[in-house]
Amino acid sequence: MLASPYSCPVCALPLESLPSSLRCAEGHSFDRHKKGYVNLLLAQNKNSKAPGDDALMVQSRRRFLEAGHYQTLAQRISAQMSEKLPAQATLWDAGCGEGYYTQMIAQANPDFDCYGLDISKPAIVAASKYKNIHWSVASSTHAPYADASFDAIVSVFSRVDSDPFQRVLKPGGAVCMVTPDFDHLLALRQLIYQEVRPYDVSKHQAYLDDRFELVHDERLTFGLDLPTNQAIFDLLGMTPHAHRLSHEAQDRLKQTPALADKACFKLYWFVKK
Repeated sequence: MLASPYSCPVCALPLESLPSSLRCAEGHSFDRHKKGYVNLLLAQNKNSKAPGDDALMVQSRRRFLEAGHYQTLAQRISAQMSEKLPAQATLWDAGCGEGYYTQMIAQANPDFDCYGLDISKPAIVAASKYKNIHWSVASSTHAPYADASFDAIVSVFSRVDSDPFQRVLKPGGAVCMVTPDFDHLLALRQLIYQEVRPYDVSKHQAYLDDRFELVHDERLTFGLDLPTNQAIFDLLGMTPHAHRLSHEAQDRLKQTPALADKACFKLYWFVKK
């Protein structure tokens, strides 16, 4: 087993893994929950009382993802990891949510040492059902990991931050960033908005600064068959559109028994210079 990359969020000293906690040499201690995760989120790093996705959003995401709707995406991400990383890579899923993509990567690459982090406690509680992955509640901006700990970072629809990513990646380490493409979920958006504009994808490559080099990008598309109204609302709950619904749009969605749509993504592979 590789040495733990965890560092103390208070003093940045290495955290020793004990049976029921993580502890640094200064005596800062963080209990390991019985479900297996550890909470390393300091109060001053919260942006609200309960940051991140709430329990209902997490439940919607879990239903949708475990129904297999985005399995094609998860398989492609996992295959990229297999193709581009060493067999015993150490990987951080930054903003892992309820852990679906992390566990798909780990399942396809059983010798990887995988770490999933999210600022949402309900998300990490849900993620902890997937075993043999190191789960923590924490902020990606203040990532509680030692310098040069990871071979790769994956960010699926999550915040990308050059400073912590550059710090915790090993020399030559990689970032796999997944974003929606310009025409993602067009049918759903046509139900919601009177005027539908393409997503602006020009900003994606600028998320990481010049300390990273883009070495590969690809487009991935596949059909999306949502057979029930519940599936439509589960998908909606995973997107920013849920917070922008007019009453009229909500009524239209409630009266939509099923929906055929198309999922469209961009996958970017950056390497730390």
